[in-house]
Amino acid sequence: MRIFVSAAEISSDLQAEKVLRAFLGLHHEKTFEIFGIGGPALRSIPGFHAIEKTESMRAMGFVEVISKIFFLKRTMNRVIEHLDHHPPDIILTVDYPDFHFSLMKRLKTRSWFRGTLRICGIPPKVWVWRSGRVKRIKELYSGVWVIFPFEKAFYQTRGIPVIFEGNPLIADLVSKATSKDELMSDDEVRVAVLPGSRDAELKSHLPIVGPALSELSQLTGKRVHAEVPIPPGMAEQVFSRELVSTDRVHYRLVPSGSAEVLSRNSIGLIKSGTSTLEAAVLGCVPVIFYRMNPLSEWIFKKFVRYSGPVGLPNILLGIKERSRSVFPEYLGADAMPDLLATALHRLVDQPETLQELVRKGEQLRASLVPDGEVSLRIAERISDWVELHPSCPPTRKVSGFIGALSFIWSTLNRTRRWMRFLSGISPAILPVRSILVGNLQAGGAGKTPMVIGIAREAIERGFRVGVISRGYGRRRSRSLKWVEAGDDAHETGDEALEIKMAVPGAAVVLSSNRLRAAQELLKAGVDLIIADDGYQNLGFKTDRTVLLVTDVSRMEMPYRDFDSEASKADFLIQLKGSPTSRFPHVRRLDWSVSAIPPGQLWLWTAIADPAELIGFYEQRGVRFKRIIAARDHFHPDPEDFFKLLQAAESEGARIAVTPKDAVKIAPPHRNQCIILSRNLKKDPFFMELFEGLQ
Repeated sequence: MRIFVSAAEISSDLQAEKVLRAFLGLHHEKTFEIFGIGGPALRSIPGFHAIEKTESMRAMGFVEVISKIFFLKRTMNRVIEHLDHHPPDIILTVDYPDFHFSLMKRLKTRSWFRGTLRICGIPPKVWVWRSGRVKRIKELYSGVWVIFPFEKAFYQTRGIPVIFEGNPLIADLVSKATSKDELMSDDEVRVAVLPGSRDAELKSHLPIVGPALSELSQLTGKRVHAEVPIPPGMAEQVFSRELVSTDRVHYRLVPSGSAEVLSRNSIGLIKSGTSTLEAAVLGCVPVIFYRMNPLSEWIFKKFVRYSGPVGLPNILLGIKERSRSVFPEYLGADAMPDLLATALHRLVDQPETLQELVRKGEQLRASLVPDGEVSLRIAERISDWVELHPSCPPTRKVSGFIGALSFIWSTLNRTRRWMRFLSGISPAILPVRSILVGNLQAGGAGKTPMVIGIAREAIERGFRVGVISRGYGRRRSRSLKWVEAGDDAHETGDEALEIKMAVPGAAVVLSSNRLRAAQELLKAGVDLIIADDGYQNLGFKTDRTVLLVTDVSRMEMPYRDFDSEASKADFLIQLKGSPTSRFPHVRRLDWSVSAIPPGQLWLWTAIADPAELIGFYEQRGVRFKRIIAARDHFHPDPEDFFKLLQAAESEGARIAVTPKDAVKIAPPHRNQCIILSRNLKKDPFFMELFEGLQ
């Protein structure tokens, strides 16, 4: 088994190493080939091949990243070349989202990509800013592994498979915690100092530390003893050049000992990042600070405009405004030595405040470390995913082109109505009852299931039902045709054949001339006509109009009509998607689902909105190992589909399709598929629909 791991941050390197070691321990009988971007922790795993070292990837802030852009591009090219020659079974990227998203986007074009389990470890803080990256995660990854409890619900509600079993790094730190020294003696104050692990951070932060601690010494009248852990891979000289001991401040540089340092000290001067959370859970109350390149800071203020806290302890405590931070934060121009010294002095001078913050840290520790086997439980969940690949639904892509098309299409249909009105042309009146089922958007609203539900209800009420359909996707779209259950979907279109197979007792006629089709049904003796679609261009007047809407926007799927046209329908119904408030008086109907299929499934589908379908079934426990989504109404080649069936069978899986897809598959192959069937539940809507029609 090949595993590619990329941890481009020192803290990410530590997190990934713990989980990877636990995973390898679970599968000690297997042979692994492990490679990627790793720091000292990952490189300590026997057999790990480093394509690049984590230490070389250090960059933070907009300007700093730009300065390393050519190096990062060369590194990415080397990684891709290696992966093309050694396609992995598992991809685990940890943090560093911009680099990893760009890498995954390029890998997405590779033929081996879809068959790989792709895990986004410690995903970006989309709950803070740039929430649009959730769609990127759905497109590129099979699921996410998160380290904060609130992230689990965040991703679950967005249909993304998620692993949360605690925070491995915090669990490891807690297990190594030692007894704490006194905050201060009669002549000394003890402080943990963690100024960062990146070159740009240290350049900005080290010059602040000395003056801040000197000021603290002046405020307390005591000597300050500062312990400074040296991050793995950093040279001690980087720190010793700036942090020079004096008679008022003594510095002790500790190689790779952040956990020990935080455990020994009750207060800390700590740059924003993971280390602030580590400090809080170990009982070291952090004064949080951060400075960046002035241009990076200006870009952040100008474009990000985030006013909430940046310190992880404050974020995890649910603080919304930085001014209300529980653990003090000083960012940018506020990170001045005198302000930092005053905040540290307040903790020294007010023991009750200090103890209250220590208790807050204990609360955080309990939420992040449910028990001591965090890494093992994460590894077990990843093992489950190896056996049954999770999947993220295909995302709906927002496009200005689609928005423009929606506007043009809606305008044309409104113009057509006005021209018809001005010309005095009135729709024909049929001598039988009729119901129109239509939608505003191009597809994916559930129109066909609604037609099936109404037709079944009508037959139960004693109607002789006829259905008119245009037969989207059929070869001869202008010819009139009666649909039979054994027809070829190429000749009828998938929707019309699905209706006929679901409601054999209904007569189904295809024609682009709806009035002519209605006249043919009248000759056959039907007494209720259901017009499938035609809301925008119907040649006869109907007794009832049912219009379907969804939560899909005009920028995600083409719309045939403006929203205002919805007010002209008798019934406005939503079957799919999240609840929407765009339309007044919309009614939502529920689905009943047949037995949830067991075992491993691959999904093959050619419908307008596969994201809704996948999200619907995944909410009910179905996990698709692979997803093959073709364009709406696409007819699969029988030979290609047979090969797909064989490929799935070779991996112990079966192909799942929708009823609309099933009618396009040859019967021998169809019989090997699992059909995902869902029907509309009985609802008072049907009684209201037929009231007065009989």
